[in-house]
Amino acid sequence: MYDHKTVIAAELTKDEQLLWSAQPKQGFLLHPSDLFLVPFSLLWGGFSIFWEYQVISGDAPLLMALFGLPFVFIGLYMIAGRFYYDIRLRQKTFYGITDQRIIILSGIRTKQSRFIAISDIENLQKFEDRNGSGSIILGFEEITSAYQSQMLFPGQRETTPRLNNLTNAGEPFAIIEQLRRGISPAD
Repeated sequence: MYDHKTVIAAELTKDEQLLWSAQPKQGFLLHPSDLFLVPFSLLWGGFSIFWEYQVISGDAPLLMALFGLPFVFIGLYMIAGRFYYDIRLRQKTFYGITDQRIIILSGIRTKQSRFIAISDIENLQKFEDRNGSGSIILGFEEITSAYQSQMLFPGQRETTPRLNNLTNAGEPFAIIEQLRRGISPAD
């Protein structure tokens, strides 16, 4: 486990003050989109494996067997690989809020840094569960992007910046709201 304050502090400028930092929830997580994605991935993976088995066990040309392999790999990723990727990505994701901007660091092999100035946030949305956990979306997001953000492929980046899988979404949301209004959260 990493110390999120130390990781975020390395990204601060001289005149910036860190107000909040965290990492997403760790471990295996199911998302609302999994209600659709789990059955779909089982159908996709099951059919592609069945197809590949039929082609290999029959006298089909080698080209047919090669044609089915990408579909098998995609199916295996959707069934199990995406959960492993999600766990690894959240282990290396860090969120920070300073008095000037929001910092999002992520990436498994290479660090991807995203900085959003508080003044650039046009729309702020909070999705919060009963227990206070949730996500904060920093901008306008289409419904297709919302579902896509729950199943990223390696190397893919979210279109709309988000603070996902927070254990307490209310605290950072309140800090961002105060900063947008020009109120210092320390007051």
